Amino acid sequence: MISTGLKIAFRGFLRNRFFTSFNLLSLVGGLFVAFVAIGYIGFENSYDEFHENSENIYRVGWTYRSQDYSILGFENGADDKQLNVVNGLKKIPGVENVAQFITSDNLEFIEWGDKRVQEKGFLTTNTPLEFASLFTWSPLMGSFTDFGKDFNKVLLTKSTAFKIFGGAMNNSSEIIGQVINIGQENYKVAAVIEDVPMNSHFDFTLALSNPRIDYWGSRVYMGVADNISYDEVQLRMNQAMAKINPSVVKDPLYKEHFLQPLEDIHLKSNILYELKTPGNYSFIYLIGGFAIFILIITLFNYANFTLAIKSKQGKSIGIKKAMGAKSFAVARQFILEGVLLALLAVPILALLLALIVPSFNSLMGVNLSASLWQNPQTFFLIVGLAIVLGVLASIAPALFLSTKNALSLFNQKLKDNRFEHFSIRKYLIVSQFVILISITSVSYFVIQQMDFIENKDVGYKKEGVLYAYTSSEKQNIFQERLRQVPWIDHVGNGSSFGIGTFNQTTYKLKGIEEVFDDANQLYLDYEALKAYGIETSIGSVEATGRKTIINRTAAEKFANVKNVSVEELIGTTVITEPEYTSEEGQVGFPFVIDGIFEDVNIFSLREQVEPYFITLSPNVRMAGVSIISFDSEKTDLVTDKIASVYESIGDVLPLEIEFLSQNISSLYTQDKQTVNLIFWMNILAIVLAAMGIIGITVFLVIARTKEIGIRKVLGASEFHIIKSSVREYVLYITIALLISWPIAYYGSKQWLSNFAYRIEIQHLAFLIVGLAVFLGTSILVGTVALNAAKKNPVKSLRTE
Repeated sequence: MISTGLKIAFRGFLRNRFFTSFNLLSLVGGLFVAFVAIGYIGFENSYDEFHENSENIYRVGWTYRSQDYSILGFENGADDKQLNVVNGLKKIPGVENVAQFITSDNLEFIEWGDKRVQEKGFLTTNTPLEFASLFTWSPLMGSFTDFGKDFNKVLLTKSTAFKIFGGAMNNSSEIIGQVINIGQENYKVAAVIEDVPMNSHFDFTLALSNPRIDYWGSRVYMGVADNISYDEVQLRMNQAMAKINPSVVKDPLYKEHFLQPLEDIHLKSNILYELKTPGNYSFIYLIGGFAIFILIITLFNYANFTLAIKSKQGKSIGIKKAMGAKSFAVARQFILEGVLLALLAVPILALLLALIVPSFNSLMGVNLSASLWQNPQTFFLIVGLAIVLGVLASIAPALFLSTKNALSLFNQKLKDNRFEHFSIRKYLIVSQFVILISITSVSYFVIQQMDFIENKDVGYKKEGVLYAYTSSEKQNIFQERLRQVPWIDHVGNGSSFGIGTFNQTTYKLKGIEEVFDDANQLYLDYEALKAYGIETSIGSVEATGRKTIINRTAAEKFANVKNVSVEELIGTTVITEPEYTSEEGQVGFPFVIDGIFEDVNIFSLREQVEPYFITLSPNVRMAGVSIISFDSEKTDLVTDKIASVYESIGDVLPLEIEFLSQNISSLYTQDKQTVNLIFWMNILAIVLAAMGIIGITVFLVIARTKEIGIRKVLGASEFHIIKSSVREYVLYITIALLISWPIAYYGSKQWLSNFAYRIEIQHLAFLIVGLAVFLGTSILVGTVALNAAKKNPVKSLRTE
C-alpha cells in the first residue's frame, strides 16, 4: 500500500514539475532559515556549557555605588593580600574550588630562540591549579598538573603554539618544558590546549601563572557542591565578606556581593568590564521572529500550491471514491505526498548548508556546523520540521476534497471545486502579504538605525584620530619625534573615546546636600583636547595650569539644582566622592567649574549621555597611550611614519595602533551582524513570497485560459486582461497593510528601544513598503497575465 502511494506521489510530482520545483525551492529556503535560526539561537544559549559541571560554576560580582562590577578589587592593592578573597571563599561550606585571573589585550613580544612573534589576549592567574581544574580545556599535550605546581608556567592554545613552534607541533617533547620569553620574563611551557571555544564568555591565547596579578583586581569564579543551592551560597558569601575583605564591607558605597551562574553570563549579564560583548535577547527574538515568519511563508506557499494542484484532480478523486476508496485513504495519500516532498527538500538543504554556512559563520561570528548530519539533535529537528510542514500543507486539501462525495467531485463544472474560488486561498495570500510587509518594514527601520549610528555627530573628531601604544618609559621621546611629522597635527595624552562604559563617580555641589552617582571622570591634556576637536567655552586653550570642564548635560543638571543659568555655573565648586574625608578634614575631591563643553558620545549610542567631567592638565599620562590627530587623507603615510619613529626608539613592546573610527565601529559589531542577517533573511522572504505569487498566478491564469480567450474574442485588450488579474491584489494588500502596520510598529519599536539615541518611526514608511509590495506584485502578476494574453485566442478556446 505504501509503495503504491509512493508511486502515485512521484507520478504526481513529475506531472506537475513546475509547481513541484517551486515547492521544493520554497521548502529548502524555509528549512535553511530554520536551520540557521536554530543554530544561531542554540549557539547563543550554549555559552560555557562545554565546561564540566558548568551548572555548578559561578562568577563573583559586587555592587558598588549603583553599579555592578565583574572585577573584584584587591584589598588596599597589597600584593600579600591578593589571595585573601580566594582563600576566604574556599572556607565557605559548599564551596569546592575558587580561581581568579585577569586578562589583557596589550600586545606583547614572545621570544623562543631566534624566533620572535607578537601576540595579545593574555590571561594571568595566581591560582593556576584551581584555574585548570575549575574550567574544562581540551588538552593536546603536556599536563595541567604541571601548570598548577608552581609559577612562571604557561598554558598555550594551539594557534599560539603553532605561531611559536611551527613544525615542532608534531612532537610534544620539543615543546613541553621549553622556556619562552614573554614581556621580558621567562616562562616554561606546561601544556598546549585546543583554542578556546567561540562559545566561551572569555577568551585567551595563552595563560600565565604568576604569584602576582599586575592589576587593581581580578575576576573570581567558584565551583560549588551539587547539594547546595545558589541562594544559600550567596547568603553565606555575603555573611563571610566582613571577615574576608573588611575594608570593602565598611565602605559606605558598598552594597553586596553576588553570584552569577556561568551559563547565564553571556545572555543575562551586562555589568561593568565584561570580557566579551554580551549577547542580546532582542537579537534572538528578532531573528527567531523572522525565521518563524519565513517558515509561515514557506508553509503558505506549500499549502497554496497543494490546494491548487489537488483542486484540479476532482475527477480522479471522484473515480477513486466511486470505486470504494474511503475519505481517510484519500486524505492519507494527500498527507503522504506532502510529507514526501518536504523530506525530499532535506538532502538538497544539506548540500546548500555546505556551501553557505561557512560564510554565515564569518558574518555572525559563530561556529555552526556546515553538515546537517553532524549534530543528530539538529538533524532530527529539521526532519521533524519538514514533516510538520508537509502535514500542515496537506491538511486543507485533505479536509476539503476527501470529504466530498463522488458525484460532486466527478462533476468538475461545480464552482466549489475550483481553487480560484476557495476563500482559503485569499486568507493565505493576505497572510503572506502581512508577513512580507511586516518584516520588510522592520528591516527598513533596523537598517535606518544603523545608518543613523554611522552618520551621527558624536561631538568630537572621529576620522583622523588614532591611538598608539608604547611603554611608559619611551612615551615622551616617542611623542616628541611624532610632533615633527608634517601630517600629524596634535599628539596628546588622556582618556580614550569610543569605548565601553566604565565606573561612575559620586558628586555633589558645594553647599547642597543631594549626592548624585552618575558622572564619568575623564582626563586630557590640552593637545588631546585639540586632537579630539571638542568644543568648549574656555576659548583658546593653552597648555598651562589645571582646569576642569563639564559637559552640557551636567551643566543643565547643576543649573536646575541651583536654579541659575548655565553661564552662572562658572566658578561653582563640585565635590566628587563626598563620602570620603581626608586626614586633614577635607571632604571629597573638590574642583571648580572652569568651563563647559558640548555633549560627546564617548560610549555606544545605546547609552544615554550622562554628566562628564574632564580634567585638563599638561601632566596627564595614560599608561603609554598617545592620542594622535592627523590628516586623514595621508593615513598610510602617517602609519608608516609612526612605525618608523617607533622602531627608532627601540621600545621593548611591539607597536600597537588603534583607529578611533574603528573603535567606535566595533561598539556595534553585534548590531551590524544582526542587521546583515536580517537583511538577507528579508531578501529570502521577498524571493519566497514572489515565488508563491508567481506560482499561484500561473495556476490561476492556466485555469482561466478559456475565459481569457473569450475576452480577447470579444475585444478585450491585453491591458484589460492584465488589469483584471492585478485588481484583486489591491484589496489583499490593503487588508494586509492594515494588519501588518501595528505588528511592524511594535517590532521596530522593540528594536529601537535598545538605543538611547535612535531614529523616529515614520508611519509613512509603512505605506511606502505597502506600495512597494503592491508594485512588485503587480509586475509579477502582470508579466504572467501578459504572457497569457498574447496567446492565440483560438488555442485558448480549445483548452479544457
